Amino acid sequence: MEASTKWISGNSVFFILFFLLLSCTKNVSLTRLMPAEIPVPNHVQRLLLVDRTVPESQGVAIIEGILTGEAPFEIRNAIDATMATIQQELATSPRYEIIRAGERLKGGLFGQVFPEPLSWDQIDYLCDKYQADGVLTLEKFDSDFVVTEKKVTLKKQVGSGNEERTIEVPGILAEGLASVQVGFRLYDPASGTLVDQADFSKTNTWSAEAETKTQALALLIDKVQATRYVGQLAGAAYARRVAPMYVAINRSYYGKSKDNPALEVGARYAEVDQWEDAILAWQDGLSQPSDAKTHGKICYNLALAYEVLGDLPQAKEWAGKAYTQFAFKGGRSYAWELDQRMMEEDQLRQQLASPATE
Repeated sequence: MEASTKWISGNSVFFILFFLLLSCTKNVSLTRLMPAEIPVPNHVQRLLLVDRTVPESQGVAIIEGILTGEAPFEIRNAIDATMATIQQELATSPRYEIIRAGERLKGGLFGQVFPEPLSWDQIDYLCDKYQADGVLTLEKFDSDFVVTEKKVTLKKQVGSGNEERTIEVPGILAEGLASVQVGFRLYDPASGTLVDQADFSKTNTWSAEAETKTQALALLIDKVQATRYVGQLAGAAYARRVAPMYVAINRSYYGKSKDNPALEVGARYAEVDQWEDAILAWQDGLSQPSDAKTHGKICYNLALAYEVLGDLPQAKEWAGKAYTQFAFKGGRSYAWELDQRMMEEDQLRQQLASPATE
């Protein structure tokens, strides 16, 4: 019993210290524009989206659908969801003006490999028709949804009031695995080059459990919804590949000190988004006597404040001071992150440059 008591007491102290540490930091969320994974020529400003998944042979497509258990409306539903998602995602980026073609072209439905590229005559025709500078096509699409089941033991509440109790009963766990394999191409007619050709595979698993197989399957996501969802994942992933996209990042800063009230004063300004005043308070705190760790935290906070205000060189300078002058290790890793951010900002400026400066 004594050993058990010591274990509980030791862990209690650990958790108390852990939560005290958490209570000393505060969080702020920043929205930043991330550069695209690949560069697209700046003269491509109006981008046309084309669905090229009409089967080359309706007969073959029907046979394939029968073999895979996919009804035509199911696969078309998933393709529409993929196209709609990539259109919506690209529309949130400042990089392009997005146009959606009204026609669908023959391509690689159920295909494992890309069809032959569209001819440049076809690309020129589409660009003339829609006044576009580039063409982004969904050229192949294949999906699957597999359901498996296994026996499990479930806990069930029976009785009521004082008679309520938990019993174990046999049950069924049903799992559904949805997957898509899609292929995109991006054509640049001005240079006559295929800017990109990329395969994307996305999967997701859902589960449901009940006492009977029928009940478990009824609770499980249906095939149409599942395939739509993974198609949307694929569309969103490709949008990030070719366009700068907004992402949210979370940062933490320090808000309490036993011997330097300026740390907490600055944190209160930061909480109400008055970052210039927070900077003044924290800079004043550096002139007050404190231990090296507290001064390191203040430098770290100053780095964060300048990052929030968009001054990345100043942010990196303060993060560096946190480590070099006060041996605060968090400053070193933060300085590395800010270095990466500045490189990404350079990429972003190049990707968003106007065609005249390309």
